[in-house]
Amino acid sequence: MNAFLETLKRYFAKLKDWWGNLSSAQRILIGGAALAVVVAIIVGIVFATHPPYALLIGGISDEEAGNITRALDDMGVPYKVEAGNRIYIPVKYNIYEIRMKLAASGVIGSNMKGFELVEQGSLGATSFDKQVRYQIALQGELAKTIVTIKGIKAARVHLVLPKYTYYVRGGMTKPRASVFVELEPGVQLTTQQIKGIMELVAGAVEGLDLKDVKVIDQYSHVLSDKVISEGETMMASSKMELKMKLEQYYQQKIQKPLEKVFGAGRVEVITDISFDWEKLEKEMKKYEKPDKKGGLVRSQQTEHEKAINMPPEGGAPGSESNVPPGYSYVTGNGTGTYERSSNITNYELNEIYEKLVQNKEGEIKAISVSVIVDASSSNIETMSPDVKKKLADEVRNILTAGIGASATLTDLAVTFLPFDRTEDIMVQKFMEEMQKKEKFKYFAIGVTLLTIISFLLVYLMILQIRRVKARKLIESRKLMLEEEIKRLLEEQKETVEEEEELTPEMKELRDLKEALQKSFEKDPSEIAYVIRMWISGSS
Repeated sequence: MNAFLETLKRYFAKLKDWWGNLSSAQRILIGGAALAVVVAIIVGIVFATHPPYALLIGGISDEEAGNITRALDDMGVPYKVEAGNRIYIPVKYNIYEIRMKLAASGVIGSNMKGFELVEQGSLGATSFDKQVRYQIALQGELAKTIVTIKGIKAARVHLVLPKYTYYVRGGMTKPRASVFVELEPGVQLTTQQIKGIMELVAGAVEGLDLKDVKVIDQYSHVLSDKVISEGETMMASSKMELKMKLEQYYQQKIQKPLEKVFGAGRVEVITDISFDWEKLEKEMKKYEKPDKKGGLVRSQQTEHEKAINMPPEGGAPGSESNVPPGYSYVTGNGTGTYERSSNITNYELNEIYEKLVQNKEGEIKAISVSVIVDASSSNIETMSPDVKKKLADEVRNILTAGIGASATLTDLAVTFLPFDRTEDIMVQKFMEEMQKKEKFKYFAIGVTLLTIISFLLVYLMILQIRRVKARKLIESRKLMLEEEIKRLLEEQKETVEEEEELTPEMKELRDLKEALQKSFEKDPSEIAYVIRMWISGSS
C-alpha cells in the first residue's frame, strides 16, 4: 500500500513538473480539450438516458390531440405533449411512417366525408334520406376543397336546399349557403380569395346566387359583405371614371381649337355631362277575342241527321204528331222526311306576349358647356360690347356644330372675363429662380470638378518631386557608401601592413586580448573566475 502511494506521489510530482514546464498557450489548449471531452461525455450520458424528441403534429384541437395520444398508446410509441397541443415522439421512430399510420386510421387529417356517403346508401332509403345524404356529401366536398386554399386551416359548409320529390318540387325556396372558415394565425383573406370561395359554392349548387352565399371566419367577421360592398363601390367608381373621361374629352376637343384663335392659356372650358343609367324590362301578356274572319280553331264538331218514313193514314192520335222535330215535309204520296244539321266550332283566344327591354345605361342625357375667354388680352380688350357679343354668338354656333351632340347639348355659355395672372407671374418667377438655381448648381459642380482636378494635378506633382528627391538622396547615399568602402579598404590595407610589421609575441598578445574580449561578452563570470585564479596564484 505504501509503495502504491509512493508511486502515486511520484506520478503527481512528475505531472506537476510537466505542467509547470508548459507555456501559458499550451496550458489553455490542453485545458480546453479536457473540458470539451468532459462536456461531450455529459451530453452523451444525457442523450442516452433521455432520447431527443421531434415534433409529430401541433396546432390541433383537444379532441384531436386526445385521439392521437390514444392511438400512440395503442401503437406503443412514447410521446410528450407541450403547450398548444404540440405532440413529440422520439427521433428513433420514423415520424413520416407514424403520420401515415395515423392518417390511415382516420385519426389525423380531414374526417369530413364527401360523395363516398352516396356510395354507402342502404336499400331501404327513402327519397328524403337520399336528398339529405347528397346534401351532406356536397357540403363535405365543398369543405374539403375550401381547406386547400392557402391560409385556411379548417372549413365548414352549410347548405339550405329546396325539398324535391319525384313529382313536385316542394317549397321552391331559393337555395342559400353559409361557409365558415378557420384562418391560420395572422392570416387575412384577400377579396379575390373570398370571391373565389363564393363563386366555388355558387357554381356547385344549382340555382344559387352569389349574393346568397355568406362567408364567416372564426372572429365572427362576415367576409362576404366585403366582396359585395367592393362590387358596388367598383360600379360607382367606374361610372365616375366614365364621367370624368368624357368630360375631359369634350374639354380638350373644345379648348384646343379656341386656344389657336385666342392664344394659349387664354381659354378655359368647363364641361358637365349627365348620364342615363335607366334600365327597364317589361313583360306583358294580352288576350283578345277572335275576329269576325275567324281565328285559330281549337275544336270543331259537326252533326247531320236525316230520316224518311211513311206514317199511317191519319197519323198518331194526339198533338205530338203535329209538332215537327226538324225540317220535315210531306210528299204527295204521303211520305214524311226529317233532316237536321249542327256545327260547333271552338276558337283559341288571341294571346299576345310582349317583352320590352329598354336599356339606356351609359347614354349621354345632357351636356353643359361653359367657355370663358380672357378679356384682358390686347385683341379683345379693345373690342366694343357689340363686337364681343357677336364674337360670342359665332363661338357658340361653332361649338354647337363642332361638338356633334346637339340633341343632348342643353346649355352652352360663352363669356369674356379678365384672367388673374398673379399665379402665372409667380410661376414665371419661380421658373426663373429654378433656372438660376440650376445654373448655380452646374457652376458649383464645375468648380468642384475643377478643384478636384487641380488637387489631383498638385498631388501628382508633389509625388513626382518626392520621387526626384528620393532618387537624388539614393544617389548621394550611394556616393557616401562608395567613399566609406574606399576608406575602409584603405584602413584595412593599413592594418594589414601594420600586422606585417608586428613581432610574433605582439601578435600572440593581440590574439589573447581578442579572445578575452569575446569571452567577456559571452560570459563575464568566467573572466571573473580567471582573474580570481590569477590573484590567488600570484599571492
